[in-house]
Amino acid sequence: MALKERLNEFVGWWRQHVTGDERGEAQIFLDHFFESLGHSGGCRAAGGTLEERIRGGRGRAVRFADYVWKPVVLIEMKRRGTDLRRHYEQAFAYWTRLVPNRPRYVVLCNFDEFWVYDFETQVDDPIDKLRVEDLPTRPGPILFLLPKPETPVFGNDQEAVTREAADLLATCFRSLQQRIGQPIAQRFTLQMLVALFAEDIGLLEQYFVTRLLDECSRPEDSYDLLGNLFAAMAERGRTPGGRYRGVDYFNGGLFAEPARVELISEELELLRSAAAKRWSQVRPEIFGTIFEHSLSAEERHAHGAHYTSAIDILKIIGPTIVEPWRGAIEGASSQRALMHLLARLSNFTVLDPACGSGNFLYVAYREIKRLESRILERLNELSDRDLSMQRPLRLVTARNFFGMDINPFAIELAKVTMSIARKLAVDELHSNENALPLDNLDQNFVVADALVTVEGARTSWPRVDVIIGNPPFLGAKRLKPKLGSDYVLRLRQLYPEVPGMADYCVYWLRRAHDHLEAPSAEDRFRGRAGLVGTQNIRNNESRVGGLDHIVQNGTILDAVEDQPWSGEAKVHVSIVNWVKTRDPQLLPASRHLWSKLETARSAPRKRTGAAKGYELAVREVAHINSALSDRADVSGAVALKCNTTPQRCFNGQMLGHEAFLLDQAQREHIVRRDPRSTEVIHPYLNGLDALTGSALNRFVLDFGSMDQLQATGYPGAFEWVRTHVLPDRERKATEGIGEDGRVRPHHKAFLARWWQLSFGRPEMLSVITSLPRYMACSYVTKRPIFVFVSSVIRPSNLIQVFGLADDYSFGVLQSSLHWQWFIVKCGKLKSDFRYSAESVFDTFPWPQGLTAAQALAIADAGREVRRVRARALGRGGLRALYRTLDLPGQNPLRDAHDKLDDVVRKAYGFPSSSDPLALLLELNAEVAARVTRGEPVNGPGVPNTVNDSSTLMSDDAIGA
Repeated sequence: MALKERLNEFVGWWRQHVTGDERGEAQIFLDHFFESLGHSGGCRAAGGTLEERIRGGRGRAVRFADYVWKPVVLIEMKRRGTDLRRHYEQAFAYWTRLVPNRPRYVVLCNFDEFWVYDFETQVDDPIDKLRVEDLPTRPGPILFLLPKPETPVFGNDQEAVTREAADLLATCFRSLQQRIGQPIAQRFTLQMLVALFAEDIGLLEQYFVTRLLDECSRPEDSYDLLGNLFAAMAERGRTPGGRYRGVDYFNGGLFAEPARVELISEELELLRSAAAKRWSQVRPEIFGTIFEHSLSAEERHAHGAHYTSAIDILKIIGPTIVEPWRGAIEGASSQRALMHLLARLSNFTVLDPACGSGNFLYVAYREIKRLESRILERLNELSDRDLSMQRPLRLVTARNFFGMDINPFAIELAKVTMSIARKLAVDELHSNENALPLDNLDQNFVVADALVTVEGARTSWPRVDVIIGNPPFLGAKRLKPKLGSDYVLRLRQLYPEVPGMADYCVYWLRRAHDHLEAPSAEDRFRGRAGLVGTQNIRNNESRVGGLDHIVQNGTILDAVEDQPWSGEAKVHVSIVNWVKTRDPQLLPASRHLWSKLETARSAPRKRTGAAKGYELAVREVAHINSALSDRADVSGAVALKCNTTPQRCFNGQMLGHEAFLLDQAQREHIVRRDPRSTEVIHPYLNGLDALTGSALNRFVLDFGSMDQLQATGYPGAFEWVRTHVLPDRERKATEGIGEDGRVRPHHKAFLARWWQLSFGRPEMLSVITSLPRYMACSYVTKRPIFVFVSSVIRPSNLIQVFGLADDYSFGVLQSSLHWQWFIVKCGKLKSDFRYSAESVFDTFPWPQGLTAAQALAIADAGREVRRVRARALGRGGLRALYRTLDLPGQNPLRDAHDKLDDVVRKAYGFPSSSDPLALLLELNAEVAARVTRGEPVNGPGVPNTVNDSSTLMSDDAIGA
């Protein structure tokens, strides 16, 4: 039977039998519905679960979702006649907690209507609404539920509409800009943008602008017809008669100077096409970003543009604004208390000091208007008469919001976005508030660098209650190339409290915290901030300048440790929401920490959207430290002299020129001419080779620290380098001449010793060449996988090298204790974790006071890990082998690692139930104190309690 026939049968059954009782009929309704889609046996047979327990997340109560089919859909059933808008927040909360394999879609159903949500692309509004009786004729929105899923067809895909509208308007703007210049083209485009919105959202008569465009047959027509419309929109009062009868006053800001333009035919066609779009479905919070993206190049279109998703914006707006207000509103028990909240909300102010086109502030405005509406609803609930027609003396308007940005056009877009926000809120909330005139926001939104004025002073910020936003993503090393040396010098002089090697966004964190006024018992809503930062704000000097200061003088309430950003920048970010107080009387009992949960990319059922390979899971925690973690804060760990003297941890060789790296044929060519050159040609290993088990078929030509005359003693090798390296180093030295006419120092240094590797690491070679083997792992890795390497092999700079040859040291470093220390102490860039000798190895405390038997047990367990790896090693190498640890089921490698972890913990004396980071931090301090007192301690290598070191040695190694 065809799908349409089955759906017709379902609708017939529904009309005859369904009364709409949520508890009594939800399951039978879903069973019949799924059977009509082709799932024999109903909804459970499709793969889902009825009454799924929702664990974790915010609040401790266990809840039950009506139906969960991972990773496809969450369905919540409500009684017939229920206003489904009231249950959006419950469904969103359930969806947030359903990890791993969170469902892509959420469906709210009241037995008469399906509201379909796709929270990954469109948070607020359903991506479609479908009446049960329309299922047979319009099944498009539920095609993802079929046994063989098809791409759904949604009727309210606001992202698609927004992209199309932005593209058309931007293309017209580019044409105007070329013909008549930026200022008038910009003013006309923005006024046209408001007019297009206005005719679709009821601020102008429907099709008013469309008809004007149709009447434009000559360029002078548009000059008069559209120019006069903009003039009417700038006139106070309602136009009493004539062609523009009924046009109301919009404002004297945006329309103060009506734009009059003679449009050519191509521009008119673009505007006619734009007017045909459904502007009521255009999403203001993403329009500005997409529109700006379309402007950036002649043939560039919006369809590939990235924008900050509403889901990500809500990770700031929710904790910083919505949650404290919602708690107070729902907890208020009297009209007096609610009226007090309403009065306070009307004066509540928000600043985004890097606002761009205003997407964060638009979402904040929308959410605050919803809070305002909820206060009015609660006032009605507590009153014996209808108060809905009584307007408060003052309501929240766009003038409660402030923005700053260095891009003038972005500021103008932000004004437009915020100006139309009121009408959209009025329509959504069915308010009796007047939508016109639009707010004049010229004083609220200003073009400015938020940190440094042109005169070199600190930029003045308005006094506000909360600060939100997404400051620029610039690492410390990119500041001077991007912003210039003079700017960076002024910045550092104005903000000496921020270390010089801190990322750019750290200045916003520090400035926001210091600028806010702390909350009090009388006013708990001020003194909050929520900002996006680079992932590096949790580390090193960036952390010192920002989050360390914040937690010393405030409290982090909600944070995202790490996630890929949805916006234009392809970076990993951290998100932090905090309040400027440590007073427990003003703080909630718990904090909320979002962590990235890695998921299998091949889900059992293909998702419609692109697989990301991760999901964010939220945990309720007692505290969040400045590393954005609830684990022990190990930032205070100090470098241990027993780890650094003698030095044992190094980065491998950086060649500096590809000609130093030889393949087999090149090596043989040199050696045939000069057999002695074998003394300066060595097998070479990089990180990929070590992890994948690739053949060692590359070699490094390394003269070490020889001078030029010594190097000529190997004529074959020397001639190769003179021919293939010297010309490039001479050229680069010339290209590296600065404005002062001098050769850049590093180019000058490389040319002075052109026959040598850029960084040959002689200090490393002096250690590893005296050993039969050395230990190594990849420099960039999320989980260090250690291997032994023959000392005849030279490691690349992609290798982290350890001058340790014993099996005991291997066991300690390969244990989960060291892995956990690495995770919290390593350097991080984007999603890359980098092994830092200074922060990881040098601070890591080794077991103290262990017996020779315990050391031998660790060595034996480490050997077993390597034996299991060697037996199982396949084409994918160690990297593929370790991926199997993430899969369910019995795994000999997991068993071997569990045994290793057990003996290492016992050697440390750590109980299995303890937090190892806290104990390692304590041990770090203890070892440092003992070293200071001159007492013997165990560092890397064979412990001092082992008399016969040969019991801890084996001979397996790469290249052995």
